[in-house]
Amino acid sequence: MQGYIKIDKYIHQHCQTIAKFGRSFAESKEDDSHTNLSLDEIGKTIWGRWVNVNNKKYMLGLDLPTQKFNLVDKNKSLVVSFEMKGKKQSDVESDLASYINDKLSLDGEDFLKPLHYEIPAYDFVDEEIPKYHVDQMDVWFQYRSLAKKTCLLLTDHLQTAAEIRIWPHHFDTGIYIEYDKQIGIGFGWAMADSIMSEAYFYYSVYGVNGFKVNYDNPIKLSVGKWIINENWKGAVLSLSQATESNAATFLRESTSWALEKQSS
Repeated sequence: MQGYIKIDKYIHQHCQTIAKFGRSFAESKEDDSHTNLSLDEIGKTIWGRWVNVNNKKYMLGLDLPTQKFNLVDKNKSLVVSFEMKGKKQSDVESDLASYINDKLSLDGEDFLKPLHYEIPAYDFVDEEIPKYHVDQMDVWFQYRSLAKKTCLLLTDHLQTAAEIRIWPHHFDTGIYIEYDKQIGIGFGWAMADSIMSEAYFYYSVYGVNGFKVNYDNPIKLSVGKWIINENWKGAVLSLSQATESNAATFLRESTSWALEKQSS
């Protein structure tokens, strides 16, 4: 448990570099999705967004096994790598900024600006980056892969489409679906936080167009539980229960309640 939480924090912090690249150079989106990330299970890389530079396309990613920031072109061919291990993140970003200025003719100073949101102030942020623990990384990758698969299960179940991304602020792998003109469904995999002391799946239903979702007396879940308070309302399934089978049950029961509730 603690090993997973530790590696989750490290990767969260290091992915802020990719978010900065998207913030500064990707096509801006009103919902801030130009800063978000995607887990490439084949390449074992966390990628940002494509950036267009003088009719060429580039994308920055964190290669997890090698712990390098890789910049690739539209063919996914490596353009340049930046080693992380043994360096401070600020120094790696300075090297990136110099490359951005000199080779891409983009504004490296803008890239170095603080992000427009805050994440927890991790106590290791000013330390040299250590080598990720292999076993912790394997477990992290397993659960993030399960998160992607489970998001897809929900889109298939609802017969709709949604982009599965990692949002760099809260670092959740998630989707948001406006199912109809009454409800929106937010689902994903979150870090341990004030809601849960371990990583967890979350499922929350929101009213849209003035519709109000009634969370009074929700159905009993076979796995997971409801958390309903003034700060957040929804169902959660903790890491300790997060098997593929349990996740499917959790989705089926939560979705059944959500659709029945909005049509009643």
